Formats: sequence, C-alpha cells, structure tokens
Amino acid sequence: MPVRAQHRVRATRIDQPPVFDGLVNEPLWQQIEPATGFNQQQPDTGAPASEQTEVRIAFDDDNLYIGIICLDSEPGKIVVTQNRRDASLIDTDSVVILLDTFHDRQNAFLFGTSPTGIEYDGQVSKAGQSRGGVGTPARAGGQGGGGGAQQAGAAAFNLNWDGVWKVRSQITGRGWESEMIIPFKTLRYNPGDMSAWGFNVTRNLRRRNEQSYWTRVTRNFTINQVEAAGELEGLDLRTHRNLKLLPFVLGGFKQNRALADKQSKAVHDAGLDLKYSLTPSLTLDATLNTDFAQVEVDEEQVNLTRFDLFFPEKRPFFLENSGTFEFGSAREVEIFFSRRIGIDPSGTQVPIAGGVRLSGKAGKYDIGVLNMQTREVGAIVPANNFSVLRVSREFANRSSVGVIGVNRNSISRFDGARPWNRTFGTDLNLGFGKYANWFSYFAKSQTPGRGGSDHAGASSFAYDDQHHRLDFAYTEVGRNFNPEVGFVRRVGYRKPNFGYRYTHYPQGHRLRSIFPHFQWNRWYTLETNDKESGFEHYHLDSRWQDGSTLGLAWNRNFERLDKPFEVFPGILIPPGRYGYSEMVVNYGTDQTAKMFATGNASAGRFYGGTIRTINFNGGVRKGQNITWTGSYIRNFITLPEGAFTTDLIGLRFNWSFTPKSYLQAFTQYNSRSNLVGANIRLAVLSTSSTGFFLVYNTRVATVDYFDPHEVERRVLSQALFFKFNYLFDF
Repeated sequence: MPVRAQHRVRATRIDQPPVFDGLVNEPLWQQIEPATGFNQQQPDTGAPASEQTEVRIAFDDDNLYIGIICLDSEPGKIVVTQNRRDASLIDTDSVVILLDTFHDRQNAFLFGTSPTGIEYDGQVSKAGQSRGGVGTPARAGGQGGGGGAQQAGAAAFNLNWDGVWKVRSQITGRGWESEMIIPFKTLRYNPGDMSAWGFNVTRNLRRRNEQSYWTRVTRNFTINQVEAAGELEGLDLRTHRNLKLLPFVLGGFKQNRALADKQSKAVHDAGLDLKYSLTPSLTLDATLNTDFAQVEVDEEQVNLTRFDLFFPEKRPFFLENSGTFEFGSAREVEIFFSRRIGIDPSGTQVPIAGGVRLSGKAGKYDIGVLNMQTREVGAIVPANNFSVLRVSREFANRSSVGVIGVNRNSISRFDGARPWNRTFGTDLNLGFGKYANWFSYFAKSQTPGRGGSDHAGASSFAYDDQHHRLDFAYTEVGRNFNPEVGFVRRVGYRKPNFGYRYTHYPQGHRLRSIFPHFQWNRWYTLETNDKESGFEHYHLDSRWQDGSTLGLAWNRNFERLDKPFEVFPGILIPPGRYGYSEMVVNYGTDQTAKMFATGNASAGRFYGGTIRTINFNGGVRKGQNITWTGSYIRNFITLPEGAFTTDLIGLRFNWSFTPKSYLQAFTQYNSRSNLVGANIRLAVLSTSSTGFFLVYNTRVATVDYFDPHEVERRVLSQALFFKFNYLFDF
C-alpha cells in the first residue's frame, strides 16, 4: 500500500451551493479550512511561494465545489495571454487541480483555469509517466525538430478529454479568484471506498516564471505526477448513474473538381452520440452516423525520409479515454491507431456507420472495449468492422500488466483486399522507487498470405530525477509484422538505443537551467544484422528565467540505400551507404510577450550533398483574445542528382470572443504538393464541446496560378458546413 500522504485537506458538505460568480468571499467559503502553504518548484526549489494560494473544497450530493484565491500583492501585473478553452496555461497566470478519484496513484483528472475563466481539463494515466522507450528527435528541417525533444512512449496525458463542468474567475484587489463546479457524474470514482482522493494543486505566477505546488513535485515532473499528490478527505458520495444524449444535425454543400460528374452537391446529415455510466467507474459510449466536420484539418508536413509520416488523431470520440487503448511505442510501433478507422491512407474521411466503446475500471482492472463499423465507399474502400479489447491490471509504484487484441474484418469483398487482420500483444511495466521504470511489450500480427517474422517487441529502462535522465532500450520488428489498425513506421529491423540528459540549475537571476544531452540510435536488418540506419544527437540547451531558450546541437546520420530513393519528384538518390551530419542552433523568446518566436536554423550534409534549413515559428497577440501566429520551414538541398527547395508555410488566426466562443482560421502551403489549404471555423459552445459550428474548407492549386486561362482550375475543392449539437444530460 502507498505511504499515507502528509498533506491533507478536508472537503466540507454543504446544504446550499455558493453563488457562482467567481468570488470566494461568502461566509460559506470562509468557514472551510483551505489547502495552503504552497512551495516553489521553480525557480527557488522548496522555498515558500512568493504569493500564496488558498484552495477550499465543498460538496453536496451532486457537485464538487472548489474555491480558489490566488493572492497577489500586485494584481495590476497579473499576466493573461489566452482566453480559449484548453489553451496552454504555461504562459499565463493559472491554477491546475489534480483529482486522483480512485486514489490508485496512477490515474487522475485535471481541471485548470486562469484569471479570465478558461476551462482547461484532461486525463492522466500511467502515473503521469510516458512508457515505451525513446525514439528519434526530428531532424531540423523536415519535421520541425532539431531541438532535442525526445519522442515519448505511450502517452500519459490526454488533453483532449472534455468534461462537463463550469468555472468563473475574477481579478480583485487581493489577486484573482475562481470558483469551479464539477458534477460528480463527470468524474469516475468508486463510491464504496471513499476514504480519500488524491489531490494536488499547482499555480503558475507568470511574470516571475514561478511554479508552486501544494504538495512537493520534483523539478523533472509536473502536476501529472499522480503519486506525489496529497489527500482530499471527508467525501461521502452516493452512486451516480448518468445518461447523456448528444444529437447533431449538419448541412451545407461541397464541391470537388476532381470528380467527372456531380462536382457540387448539397450535404445534410444527422447523428447521435450516447454516454451512459454503467457504474461510477465504467462508462458506455455509443455513436450513430458519426461525423467530425468541426475538427481542424491535419497540418501539412514535408517528408525527407523513406518512411511514413505520423498524423495525430484529432476526432473527439476517439480521443476520449484514448490512454486506455494505447499499446507499444508512440509514433513508432502502435498496435492500435484510431486514425485507421474512418480515414483512408490519403486522409479522406470514410463514413462511420456507428460504434460502441466501454471504458473504465472494474474492480482492480482497467477495461477498454471498442467496436466500430465503417461504410463501403464505391468500389474503392470496403466496409469494415473494427474491434479492440484492452485489459490491464495496475499495481503499486506505477507497475502494471496488460493484454490487447485488435481485429479488422471486411464486410464487403474487393479483389486484392485482405478479408481480415488481427494483432495481439501483452505488456508489462515495473516501477522502481520514485524515478525508475522498466517497460516491455510483445505483439504478433496475423494477415492472410503473410506468415513468419510477424512479431514486434521492445524492452526499455528509464531513470528520471531532477538532475539525470537515463534511458536505454531494444526494439525488434519483424519483416511481416502488419497491424493494419495500428501504425508502424518501419519493419524488418532490430534497434538498440540509449540516451542521457543532465540538468544543472545555476544560482542566478537570468539563467534557469542548462541541460546537455545526447541520444544514440542504431537500426540493423533482421536477416543480415547489417547496419541500415543510424542517428546520433548531441545538444547543449538552456532555459532562461523569462522562459526563453537557446541551444546548439549536432546531428549525425547514416542511411544504407538498397534501392533508389526518390527524395523529391524526379530526383533519385542512388543505392549506397551515406554518412552525413548537421549543426543546429535553436532559440525561443519569452512566449508571454506581445511578439514571440521560436525556431532553429541548421546547415550540413545530406546524403551526397548539402542541406540548409530555416525553421521559424512566431506570433503577435492583441490583448488576451486575438492572436496571429505563423510558421515557415524552408529546406535548401543540393545533391549530385539535382537541387531543390521545399517550403512549408502555416498561418493561424484566433479570435476568442469568450472562453467558449471563437473564430479560427488556418491556412497552409506545401510546395511539394503545390497546394494551398484553408480551414475556417466559427464556434459558439454551450458546453465543453457542444454548440454551433460553421466550417469552411478549401484546397487551391498553385500551379499555373497566374495563367488567366486556368481560372477554373484554381479551386480544386471547397466545402461549407454548419453543425449543431446539443447535450441532454439526465
């Protein structure tokens, strides 16, 4: 059993709810003993917070009430940079609450806000620590990396979970204050064991770049470290059964000039989502005629490698409780990847007829069951049924053991289409002390006509404290490993890798931390054990007290090509063994300023030639509601086989009228495809993810754009939709 926490606070039962105005000044609040005594994590570890925080908790049969007072001796200097739901709380004054409702020190809910009353929420799993080994930092030019960010394993935080709750905040003469109302039916918990919940609070005082916590969290972790939480006592809750119905209607038109006929047509549709709490800890979700018209489009990427690009999931139905279904190494070997359902390889939507999901806890087990049905699209995409079963058992000290099964079954038959595909796996995580984890998994796939070498597995060890990060891992993927409802970046290899990071915290008023680190990866072919790829990353990075960054990195690469590689249309790199390297400078300014920027620049060798890269991200904000941001990546590449450049441009505009209403525009240009895409979204929300959406999408060809004879071919496709959904909460 976990050691009983020293920090405790008691929730008080109330008969009458407080006035919901964002002011914690009623006699009701004053009679409740607060959680206070916050200490700094940064910059002065262990010192009392320069401005104290008081958090009071009350409850009745239906809701949890949280009153927050962020005392501030200079309220006129409070920093507010965002006013949009789920916006980052790093660069603004903010507070985040952690609730470990099962008190298992592995899973939790987060609820955060700011002086303007932003709703910020998410789910924590796996004790807040990623699993699955360490991947490859992206190269500076192609994927916007070079800054040394290591690829995490299975994710431990899901920001895309949206709960139904309310918050109001106000800036006052003593600082800023906030009131939260969290319905118990929004949470999952075990009403039979209510001795305590895990509880923690963090406050960000942005003008001093100060983070303070109610219970101590070491510098290498965040509020997501569930096992560091204190205890919330005194809760006496009844069982809640909850039914939520979420119908939607959709209308509009779409136009596609690539079609031979019926290029333009009207669109109208309707559907229904359902959520029912079988128990307070186990939820059944169902969806009928699912549509995701309101979801933002994918961001374009430039691929200078031989392997597939990864595009993250953005659809709300699949993002909720996604941590339950994760298995493998993120973005490298994922046994289940929800984008395989309802999206074809080109990124086009495939109609989803419906589906069900069961997720949550049953006793000591985490359970996830998913079944989805897609429709046939002409004679191009067959109708498929997808099913997933994930079960895991969690133990003390972040340890767990689990199994997964994934199945795809074609309902319709096409020539050359495989009728079914299955993947099975098991994983084990062992936690040692506070800072060490050993994670392993093994999986096999079954595909008609493909047998032998159909396995994948990995074992990784990681140690991470406030000064040292050490990791080493071994991964092996068979030549015929084929999880068709998963994501596998490459096959037929064995890969050892290790890395180390040291973080130094100098005593001073300008420099916050220096963290030199390196990463070493090798890929060997399974059949011959010959080196196929190699990557080394050496980086001296630094973070300053105002949040700015500066670093210098050196990347060394190796690639063995057994056949020609078309790196750019018409330019083929011949077979051979290529070793090349590059130098990278990365920087970042204070992200709370009216004008802010990050990026990197690099120069070096690329296969048999040279590469220079400029990667810029920046923006301008007007007050707390309007932000313009842009990104630009250009690669200048010269090879013996030819020279070329690539350009990737993205422009974003965000106008948050209120924390629940906004206008967003996202325009992007990719020189590889010679296309400009635009996505414009107007949203007026009634709850976290329901309300009215107006969406316009278009794709425009830039080839022959200035030729007056090609006017009709400029716009390749466009669509205008409105969508309205409403939550009936019973």
